[in-house]
Amino acid sequence: MEIRQLQYFLVLCSELHFSEAAFKLRISQPTLSQQIRVLEDELGVPLFDRIGKKTFKTEAGELLQHHALQVIQQLENATNAIADLTNLNSGYLRVAVLPSDLDYRLTSLLVDFHKEFPNTKVQVIPSMDILNNVLDNEVDIGVGLEIQPDHRLHRIPFYTESYSLYVNEEHDLADKEVVVPADLVNLPLVMYPKGYYGRDLIDMWCEDQEISIDTCMETGSVASLFQLVKEGIGATIQPSQLIESFQSIGICAIPISHSPTRKLEMFYRNDKYLSQAAKAFLRRMATFFGG
Repeated sequence: MEIRQLQYFLVLCSELHFSEAAFKLRISQPTLSQQIRVLEDELGVPLFDRIGKKTFKTEAGELLQHHALQVIQQLENATNAIADLTNLNSGYLRVAVLPSDLDYRLTSLLVDFHKEFPNTKVQVIPSMDILNNVLDNEVDIGVGLEIQPDHRLHRIPFYTESYSLYVNEEHDLADKEVVVPADLVNLPLVMYPKGYYGRDLIDMWCEDQEISIDTCMETGSVASLFQLVKEGIGATIQPSQLIESFQSIGICAIPISHSPTRKLEMFYRNDKYLSQAAKAFLRRMATFFGG
């Protein structure tokens, strides 16, 4: 059994279509079929059922896929560990983060990180599906809301933050030291669209507080939301720490009594090798947010 055969097998498991898998692998379909037959002959069991034009994994195929994924991951870990040992600090670091407010706040951290690891290419990917991005090995580290315990993942809680009401400094509420949930009723708000983590969290909190909020405008960009607040279009409810980035444009943050809160954590696959650059990124994140 060869590594190349396992790689062919895993692509076919993903595509479940011989011609599409062959195209993705850039080999001919007969070549792929022959390599799968070699695997099946060596194991003595069929790995796929071919029913008409459809392909299905057999129970043996499911079992081999589970172990083949571990083999390929361990081979990748070994390759990365040896490359890391050369201390070239090269390669890639892929990080999935909550879209809009969280990725916006990472700029200064990324600048400092680049100074320490100038040869490491960093990809920060805003995502609404961070958990699966990590589990599917599409990224190295996920940074997002607290998730349920998962034996496949190592989780590092690093920050709990409250939310505040952001208004133009000329707003009627600007002088208040704190607002209560009732103050938000009938207040024109600019918010993320429904489906964004931040918006869904606020909506659930409103249900708990037995209030409803009205939006006059919705956008997926935190920068545009605060620009709308600056222009007096409406107020917004966002994480309290964001005031550090936007106070200079004439916006103030007012604490909310019994505020919504969210817990943030970093997580990565237990079976994945973490480079020195990745470990440094985790440390910097914890320091950056935790103070």
